[in-house]
Amino acid sequence: VGDSEKKEAAPLGPGGQEQQQQAFKESYPDSEVDKNLDFDGTELIEWINNNGGYIHQNVRIGLDPTGNYRGVFVKEWGEGESGVEGEIGGPGGGIGDGDVICKIPWKLLIKPKDYEYKQYWSCNAVQELYDQFLLGEKSPFAPYVKYLMNQPRGRIPSEWTANGKKLLRFVLGQKRFKGGHMQEGLPPNNFQKRYEDVWLDDCEGEDTPLARAAYYQFTSRDEDTLMVPFYDMCNHSNDPKKLNTISAKPRRKGKPFILRATRDIAPGEQIFISYNRCNRCWFDPDYTDCTSWSHYGTSEIFDVFGFVEDFPQTWSLPMILEDDDDEDEDWDRLTFCLDREDDGTLWVTFGDNYSEDYEDEVPNEEEYEFLSRTLARLHDIGNTIKTNETIKEEMPSYEWEMIWRYEEALMTAISAAILASDAEGTIYENWDGGDSEDSSDDEDGEVEVEYDDEDEDEGFNIDKDGVDHVQERHDRTMMDEL
Repeated sequence: VGDSEKKEAAPLGPGGQEQQQQAFKESYPDSEVDKNLDFDGTELIEWINNNGGYIHQNVRIGLDPTGNYRGVFVKEWGEGESGVEGEIGGPGGGIGDGDVICKIPWKLLIKPKDYEYKQYWSCNAVQELYDQFLLGEKSPFAPYVKYLMNQPRGRIPSEWTANGKKLLRFVLGQKRFKGGHMQEGLPPNNFQKRYEDVWLDDCEGEDTPLARAAYYQFTSRDEDTLMVPFYDMCNHSNDPKKLNTISAKPRRKGKPFILRATRDIAPGEQIFISYNRCNRCWFDPDYTDCTSWSHYGTSEIFDVFGFVEDFPQTWSLPMILEDDDDEDEDWDRLTFCLDREDDGTLWVTFGDNYSEDYEDEVPNEEEYEFLSRTLARLHDIGNTIKTNETIKEEMPSYEWEMIWRYEEALMTAISAAILASDAEGTIYENWDGGDSEDSSDDEDGEVEVEYDDEDEDEGFNIDKDGVDHVQERHDRTMMDEL
């Protein structure tokens, strides 16, 4: 990680929506998939402003300067079309700390009739969006609904093809139990039949292509039970240097949805929101308004939104621990926070904001061996399946690309956890730095882990003595399926 990412046009490591959109753009013809690629939001913004809402005059919806991805940006101050130095489509000057970026009135929110502030899921909310999809151009939300209906399909893992899901399940080492649920392997575990299980079974909704489109647009863009025009076009980041807004949803019916700047935002900057504010590694302890499903970790972000978030990341890995004295398998869970500094240094904090004792969160020997075994398996898969052109041709190239982006993120996270646990001196008694004065141990469980950018394989030179690092029987079965 680090400088090596800058050498690739579309890096395989964690990257967020920007890389997701670029990968999708490269995988499919724009005319067939993303009809909104050149969407500038003019009609949408006019509709909001003309109906009691407010969009800051210095923002624009569109592509970034490279033309690779869409988002919300602050208009730049520069040379206009006339050749005169001045603003480009606005007064310039950026956005000030505390300024309202958007205020969306109640009547422009797509919401369930039984809306409640602390309600986080509603079948009625999905049904309401589906009803608006059925109305199409006749919908009172037409400028917004048209944008949603033109969004490309197939970006969410549970929306993928059967072969794409099968390969992801194989990479994650998941086993199918009765009822079709995945209870073993790496997360996420719920991507297999989300539409069928939730919309068709729980909500008893209609099974039509339009209903499927409405369901996935809702679950990947909603703010709890609300669909908020303009706001949901902002990209995600939890990087304190990037995240520059705070939102407030209506506490009761009739009130607007408001997005404010949390610092000065300069011309040309992108406006970021957080899709999982108050996740278990959230950096701002003073923010306590955690009243939404914003506790998602990195694997859930991938599951629900279809991209690998950039650093900082939150990981929670279920582990099956083998007991030599007992034929039964013990279950445990390793939770840790992973962040990266500008120079590429990774920081691991075992546990999270809710941990009572950080020392108890550091992996023990059995957990260390599980991580080593898992990492070696992922490494072997990357060296074999990744080069298998036959399997690659059995699914859309976008699904193939995103599977390996997520695999790279898992390998980075697990590698860092292994090195950090070793640095804590909990695994090997003969570790040289365990009691040294310059040890990187910290009282809050934070350990510095640094990668060598010049040797990408360095992170995989771990001690596997006595570890059966490939689950041969399970892998043979899965390979037969593939």
